[in-house]
Amino acid sequence: MRIVIGNDHAGFSLKENLSDYLRQLGHEIIDVGTKGTEAVDYPDYAETLGKTLMDGKADRGVLICGSGVGASVAANKLPGIRAGLCHDTYSAHQGVEHDDMNVLVLGGRVIGPELARELVKAYLGAAFTRESRHRQRLQKIEAIEGRYGADIPQRERRTYAPPVITHDRYDAVLFDMDGVITDTASIHATCWKVMFDAFLQRWAMQNALPFRAFDIGSDYKLYVDGKPRYQGVRDFLQSRSIILPEGTPQDAPSADTVYGLGNRKNGLVNRRLAAGGAAAYPGTVAFIMYLRRMGVKIAVVTSSQNCEEVLRAAKVEDLFDARVDGDVIASQKLAGKPAPDSFLKAAQMLGVAPDRAVVIEDALSGVRAGAQGGFGLVIGVARKGNVTELKAHGANLVVNDLADLLTTSVGRPIEPAA
Repeated sequence: MRIVIGNDHAGFSLKENLSDYLRQLGHEIIDVGTKGTEAVDYPDYAETLGKTLMDGKADRGVLICGSGVGASVAANKLPGIRAGLCHDTYSAHQGVEHDDMNVLVLGGRVIGPELARELVKAYLGAAFTRESRHRQRLQKIEAIEGRYGADIPQRERRTYAPPVITHDRYDAVLFDMDGVITDTASIHATCWKVMFDAFLQRWAMQNALPFRAFDIGSDYKLYVDGKPRYQGVRDFLQSRSIILPEGTPQDAPSADTVYGLGNRKNGLVNRRLAAGGAAAYPGTVAFIMYLRRMGVKIAVVTSSQNCEEVLRAAKVEDLFDARVDGDVIASQKLAGKPAPDSFLKAAQMLGVAPDRAVVIEDALSGVRAGAQGGFGLVIGVARKGNVTELKAHGANLVVNDLADLLTTSVGRPIEPAA
């Protein structure tokens, strides 16, 4: 998530601490100052932070002054900015869930860094529920802004984005797992690299060839991401003009066969999951809960044969009405992504026509599968920053996080991809 963070002199020390913490969590930080402890005026930094959000350059803001009060007052003067001063975790997440709060304000002289970290974690882990009662209240807030801000140019006003998915248009949403529901895509990518690099080093020595490592940025996305495990092995080996025996699914992980390499990678994944578990993306969980409240059916569609274990580890196994995973694909002899067969199977299991279903994917092969299957809407999740590629492979709409489909836009509503 892109976080704009601003402060006056009294908030500088806490800002520095929180910026490091947010980077550790994987967020992109936009620091609008101030950059020291020399006395400055908080309204200047509140305005800069708010305009950064209004221009669409950041997803949420964190603003810090001495008590937090002045900065909160100043930030809320900007149209579309909903700043809340929170010094307890309940308010930090409830302000987002019910009020679509987009700026968390903290008092640098009131709280310490440990509590501040808990507050930003609760704030960034929450998503607006979009329940009708909360949308109605925000629309009234927007009406107040309109009545008393008639001289504000229309382009500077917040546009309320209508829901992208509604029950009158769609009956089901089909989610990929790794990288969409759970933060396990990086685990798979790392395990593919570890397995292939060890194999490629041996292959290079045995055949007197230069060693060329498996590249996560290109090889992973092009040849293995989103595909059934053994198909990923075949496609990558073919890209390097390497021919190995096919073997059988029972091959030992030490075997240099297609199935052996796939089983070796699977063993690495299982050990990683056992050691560190799996986590679900908060924005995805909130989005699924929103869909379930509307009565929309939910399915998970993945090439992974670890699906059940991953969902259980992430504590989200009970959120799905149907599951099509690597085991189902194998037993039903379905073609893997980029063929649409697995998504079509999920729609069939839910009793839904493809044009009444939405596909959500982060892999290029998965987006292609959704586009080829005649589904009503294909949404790409660009956690790897690959917006252009996802659109080129058939995504009608691309977001950075599924929480984007729940929140309103400060600048302009989400537009479908061309």
